[in-house]
Amino acid sequence: MERIAIIGAGLAGLTAAQGLRAAGRATVVFEKSRGLGGRLATRRTEFGPIDHGAPGVPESVPVAGEVWSRAEPGMRQTGLPGMSALARHVSGGLEVQTQIEVQPLVRTESGWALRDQTGTSLGVFDRVIVTAPPVQAAALTAADDALAKEIAAAEMSPLWTLLLAFADPTGLEQEVKPLQGALATAIPMLAKPGQTGFERWTVHASEAWSAANLELEKEDAAQALFDAFREQADVPAGPDYLAAHRWRYARVRTPLGKPFVATADASLIAGGDWALGALASHAVESGRAMAAHVVEAAG
Repeated sequence: MERIAIIGAGLAGLTAAQGLRAAGRATVVFEKSRGLGGRLATRRTEFGPIDHGAPGVPESVPVAGEVWSRAEPGMRQTGLPGMSALARHVSGGLEVQTQIEVQPLVRTESGWALRDQTGTSLGVFDRVIVTAPPVQAAALTAADDALAKEIAAAEMSPLWTLLLAFADPTGLEQEVKPLQGALATAIPMLAKPGQTGFERWTVHASEAWSAANLELEKEDAAQALFDAFREQADVPAGPDYLAAHRWRYARVRTPLGKPFVATADASLIAGGDWALGALASHAVESGRAMAAHVVEAAG
């Protein structure tokens, strides 16, 4: 049986793995982070969970989520206790190895050789699916220059997010707030279905501010974004939890315009939301298409 590796345990990678599993193909998914889901991310704090990546996904995405009826259509499905729960649902039955940062792939006579960050061999695989962001995917696939150049045509924008929690209620209305200037949107956790307890917020910086301040220290970014939020939302007191998270590759700016790219022999394939667009449903579509391409190529 063919050995298939998938790099990245975000929605595209997990969807591809499940598609291959349904077709009777075994895969190993490698993820460099501790958790699964990529931007389906939840920070656990003493005040409760705070979603600091995607606030929700479209109802069309096949995950077992809670419907947030008051949200915009593109984010109406959420997870409990947080968004990362959606990824855990999608990963059921898969072999996933976390905290492994795969290095640029090496082509051998028998397939693609994978190594981790320590130089330790992860094995040789007949096929590899890469679902990392395009800059990282291009670096991983540099052994195939034409493929890497095609991947690099896709572009993503960065995003700073601010995480807040308050031991005492602020009096702010618990609903999504459009903001201005350095900030784009404030999203209260208590507005989501099934959320109770302390008041918690995620505030998304604007794309322009995020790009201009990408290399700020996290503590400085957190303070600057909170000052801007306090000014616009009239927050009465400082938070009891204050943190910032930088997503270097957060939103698709220039997609490839097709579900994936692949070598002629379909031994190396790359895709993700960046192949098609900015929605979680694009990641799912890309993952399904990559799995189908492998099955068709393998015969």
